[in-house]
Amino acid sequence: MVMRRLLLFVLLIILLLPLAADETAEFPSATVYMQGVIEPQDLVISIFDETGQELGSDNTVISIEFPSTEQWEVTCTLYFKYTAKLASATVGKLTFVPSDLIMDELNQLPVSIELTSENIYSKVENANTFNTTFLAGSQDDVAIGHLTLRITKQSSDVFSSGLYTGSFSINYTEGS
Repeated sequence: MVMRRLLLFVLLIILLLPLAADETAEFPSATVYMQGVIEPQDLVISIFDETGQELGSDNTVISIEFPSTEQWEVTCTLYFKYTAKLASATVGKLTFVPSDLIMDELNQLPVSIELTSENIYSKVENANTFNTTFLAGSQDDVAIGHLTLRITKQSSDVFSSGLYTGSFSINYTEGS
């Protein structure tokens, strides 16, 4: 009888073994497709005045007060910085073109500009252009350089009192 039970037990195990194997059957293969987009990080160039205040991006008015002396020189300095997250370094040029301050055709104050930079990746070209290498990786408020507007009146110059207006344009081009 013990032998019979043992034989029955072995037979049961042999018969149930395939059922246990079916329950642990392999999962059918599947392919999951993934898709993602990495948006480009723009290069942002910011302009700051002498007080550290950031100037607007489109049209900014700079007020200049002229002394009431015979001879004078007025300067206004603007500071340029950039922020970027670039995969690779890129080169760009900031070119400045000033106009004179004009009240009318007889009253025009000449405006000159002076560019300087302490950034080893930013060079001044033709006295009116920053040629800058924008470094790869995450860059935050990196100085490009500064622009000084200079307006000079000699004692022999005669200008009428009134409102003088002018502008200077800033053009950015990519490449060296």
